[in-house]
Amino acid sequence: MSFETVMKKTRLAAFADGELSPEEAAEVVMHLADHPEDQAYVDALMVASETLAEAFSGPMNEPVPKAIEQAILGNGPTAQIVPFRRRPAVWVGTALAASVAAALVAVPLAFSPNPSGDDLAVGLVKPGSYLARTLDTLPSGTPETVGEGREVMILATLPVDGGYCREIEVIDQTADRIDLGVACRRNAGWNVEVTLSEPLSATGTEDGFVAASGAEVQGLQPFLDRLGTGVALDPVSEADAIAKGWSR
Repeated sequence: MSFETVMKKTRLAAFADGELSPEEAAEVVMHLADHPEDQAYVDALMVASETLAEAFSGPMNEPVPKAIEQAILGNGPTAQIVPFRRRPAVWVGTALAASVAAALVAVPLAFSPNPSGDDLAVGLVKPGSYLARTLDTLPSGTPETVGEGREVMILATLPVDGGYCREIEVIDQTADRIDLGVACRRNAGWNVEVTLSEPLSATGTEDGFVAASGAEVQGLQPFLDRLGTGVALDPVSEADAIAKGWSR
């Protein structure tokens, strides 16, 4: 296509859009009288323009929604500013610390024993303790109240080489704290491999609601990856594992 032809088509398009001066438009009209192909091109442009105008005429004539009008006028509700969450404290068991150290940057690491067996703390879970019984028998997604303002729930059961791991959540309304951890069982007992702890007010809404599958749970993912856990068991498979005493 030559430069002259490109300019010609551009001029014809400007004519179809009504962008030419009266003198220029008159020249195009005289040209079209002797060039039927260009006349057909201009006719097609005009039909396309009319079709588009009809298609968009309805929405353009509709009234502006009240909410948008109020926002433009500055009378709408102001945006809610959500503060950034504080980084949770992380506790990692000795066996897991070496394998996850490379994945942690500027995250405080500490080690803590589990003397009573009832608290969610890194270390061996005392056989016969409430925490051991919870890990042994409580199905995932079933919250259980433990005293006043304290609730325990298993979030998921994950297969791991030689055994199982369970994600556990402890919500303490009184202490304004939420603890999350991963406890694994490869032999006869459970061992809490890692825990995360942070203020409950940083995880829920004003009515105390906590999203169990939110950012707190995602914070455990690097540790689950290092443990080599598989896809969470479905309810039937989990019930079967509980019934078999977690033997594989």
